[in-house]
Amino acid sequence: ESVDVGEIVTYTITGKVPDYTGFTTYTYLITDTMSEGLTFQKNVKVTVGDTDVTSACTITYDKDGNANKFTVSIPVQSYTIGAEIKVTYTAVVNEKAVAKIENNAATLTYSNDPTDTSKTTTTPEDKETVYSAKVVINKYVKGSDTEKLADAEFVLYKEVKTDGSNTTTKSYYKWNETDKKVEGTTDKAQATVKITNDKGAASFDGLKDGTYYLEEIKAPAGYNLLKG
Repeated sequence: ESVDVGEIVTYTITGKVPDYTGFTTYTYLITDTMSEGLTFQKNVKVTVGDTDVTSACTITYDKDGNANKFTVSIPVQSYTIGAEIKVTYTAVVNEKAVAKIENNAATLTYSNDPTDTSKTTTTPEDKETVYSAKVVINKYVKGSDTEKLADAEFVLYKEVKTDGSNTTTKSYYKWNETDKKVEGTTDKAQATVKITNDKGAASFDGLKDGTYYLEEIKAPAGYNLLKG
């Protein structure tokens, strides 16, 4: 899934109440570990069938070693065999996810031997990935593939459809430094301006997939503004 930095991603893990016949106790433990580009919202919800059973579960959030890890133990023997189990939670894609793939990996640990309560099996990790991209500018002197230009100013926009019509409007890239998220604005004056450095480079970071347009708004001294 491709996202903007600052976007909320919802995760859902589904399963079924196992056949616990013959077991005196039954372990049904889900563990999830997210990478640092995902800020876990610590809002795990568990349903069995159509019933919210979160309060009956034991949920542990790892606050010290890894704030993006949790475990949830579900007392499956309290519910009907075969009923659907659904675990949902959210994370915010943060600025550490720029141009990187971010994973969260969930595992299930469950009982596998009614004669020995210590025996459990852990399923392989089920990984879900999100990523954001960046648009990189390399500004050259016209006709040269080596001489680069500093102090060229750019904004970035994409065309978005107006609600209920086929017309489009320009949505400019705006970085919200307070909330560390990518926003869109139709006011060009509010758009984030990126300026090329002494190597002719600049970038717009944290973008979901799509078609974007660079617009030069100020050329370096002594040079003409790009026409397109």
